[in-house]
Amino acid sequence: MNTNLLKQLLNIHSPSRMEQGMVAYLADYARDHGYRFETDLWNNTYLRKGKTGPVPAVCAHIDTVPTVGTGKLRQQSGRLFGMDGQGQLVGIGGDDKAGVYVCLELLDRLDNLAVMLFAAEEIGGLGSKNAPAAWFTDVGYLIEFDCPGQGLVSYTSGGIRLFANDGDFIQRAAPVMAKHKLTQWQYHPFSDVMVVRQRFPISCFNLSCGYYNWHQSDEFIVLADVEAAIHSGHALIMALGCKCYPFAVAGTDKVPPHFEVTGLKVTPPVNNKPQRIKSLPVALMPAGKEVFAI
Repeated sequence: MNTNLLKQLLNIHSPSRMEQGMVAYLADYARDHGYRFETDLWNNTYLRKGKTGPVPAVCAHIDTVPTVGTGKLRQQSGRLFGMDGQGQLVGIGGDDKAGVYVCLELLDRLDNLAVMLFAAEEIGGLGSKNAPAAWFTDVGYLIEFDCPGQGLVSYTSGGIRLFANDGDFIQRAAPVMAKHKLTQWQYHPFSDVMVVRQRFPISCFNLSCGYYNWHQSDEFIVLADVEAAIHSGHALIMALGCKCYPFAVAGTDKVPPHFEVTGLKVTPPVNNKPQRIKSLPVALMPAGKEVFAI
């Protein structure tokens, strides 16, 4: 994996509604690699490679909470973290720069892909709520990388169902997910795929991408978990192909999930102190009342 690219992304300060530096970086990245690039008034960015017609899409968000990304990036024992001039830990914006990095790596490795990088997710998903509808017209399905840790999959986001339990989408994906240990199905809070599902009849996943202690001063990224996200995303897209998997905006079904679903929780990496977890009681998750974002 290209850790220099990840570090470059993390070193761009981009709190919500101040993402211009990240947009400029992505524009240069697209130009240098020959990718189609678009942006809008909300600082959403869109990169595209390959043919027209049904296309896989991946997404993440480019904004961070205002308190992160103000220190020096450090690497030690396979982890990235931040430290200020006084030696105090500071957040690095792994939520969701790790996801942005995974999306760009997949764009480099796949022949046909659309990448949607949304702005202002941390303040209510303003970017995904206002992203141009034209970006979604030929999207076959959408995979987001904005779950913490490793092995997590959103079954719902903000109470919104992301895919059908008995559809071709999950049937094709399930063996790949099991192989790549994406087995922790959970009810998750607000995310951009929740917003997309409310706007468009597109099947979605939201997967782990290797950041921990999000929105906190002791946030860190585990490089091996980021690399695992790249491999699992690549394998999923190869299995799902360039095909549409529609799921009605208010989609539901009578078939129960074929797996256990829990509330949001993160398993700490080996030799690390327990994670700070931001969550609500599991009973509240399906009601769509969460007001915070991953």
